[in-house]
Amino acid sequence: HPSLVKYGDVRTNNLLNPSNPLLISCHAFSTRGYHGSRGPDFRGLQSVDEIIVTAYEHLDDMSRRDVSAFWTCISKLMTKRQPKQRSKSSKNDNNIGEISFEDMEHMLYTIFDDTANGIKYYNARDLTEITLGMAKIVKILRQQGKRRGEDSSRVIIRRLLLSKDLNPNRELFKLFAGASIDKLDQFEARHLSNLAYAYALIDCVPEFDDRSDLFDHIAMNAVETKVEFNAQDMSNMVWAYVTVDKPHAVLFEAMGDQIVAYEHLGEFRPQALSNTVWAYATANVPHPKLFEKVANYIVESDSLVRFDPQAISNTVWAYAKAGISHPKLFERVAKHVVESDSLDRFIPQHLSNIVWAYATADVSHAK
Repeated sequence: HPSLVKYGDVRTNNLLNPSNPLLISCHAFSTRGYHGSRGPDFRGLQSVDEIIVTAYEHLDDMSRRDVSAFWTCISKLMTKRQPKQRSKSSKNDNNIGEISFEDMEHMLYTIFDDTANGIKYYNARDLTEITLGMAKIVKILRQQGKRRGEDSSRVIIRRLLLSKDLNPNRELFKLFAGASIDKLDQFEARHLSNLAYAYALIDCVPEFDDRSDLFDHIAMNAVETKVEFNAQDMSNMVWAYVTVDKPHAVLFEAMGDQIVAYEHLGEFRPQALSNTVWAYATANVPHPKLFEKVANYIVESDSLVRFDPQAISNTVWAYAKAGISHPKLFERVAKHVVESDSLDRFIPQHLSNIVWAYATADVSHAK
């Protein structure tokens, strides 16, 4: 754990390290940012360091919504190539110059502790956005691994959000999971879906003292309140449960019933449709009416050009895996593939999955 950093009249250490008392000065969490003052505008900032400096300098003016936006912006910028540090940022005119590792460490730990300390003041949207932002950062850091000469901010964020073996900081994500279930009755459909999606991204299933887990609570809340999900929310929800290997039969039945009730599936993107049937097939959860609805929609579509190779591959794979016979669907997909100008867009895995699906479904198509 980094040494305690003295910076002006504020001291900070990691809130989640029980061996160190929390010394950070307490902000007025419940009223901060609501007395006419405005938090920083992160739009236009082009580097992670600029966002960190801007957030640190305006922390007392930031509302809980601003804090959630901070983590969202960090996750977006971490996937982009970082510009060299400049003397001034594009909008907030922060003279960041060269930032020492110790100063960057202090700023990030202060923002991190502030985020965690204010947890009871977040609403459903803010809790979801922070959790999703942090989960995306974890996924990025795990995919990219450690690099030589990487920015100090990246090193420190990794220390905050991941363990040494690059697993998510379980204590941190359990903290946000606990705060979420306390307010789960306030979550709208998109919040429930995004919360499940966030934890699935990092393969994290926080468990509680009563042996239940976060995904149990999300499923029960979604089913009992009969929340109306939109197309993308339903796709993300079932994908999340399959990804963490927790197929919830009652939830899947409810999701499937909602999809079947749609007059038209035009609201669904092709990837969402393919992910949905893939999830049901992978989870081995039967829902014949759902598979019939999706297949009929694809067959009746004027064109399948919106379906990319992965969506095509996942769709026929799902029907074969689930043992659903729908000859017209397989004929429609085969015709689309045969009439394609080139198969260059299909990677070998797509092609092998398609051939496997036709063989498994016992559907022949010579062309």
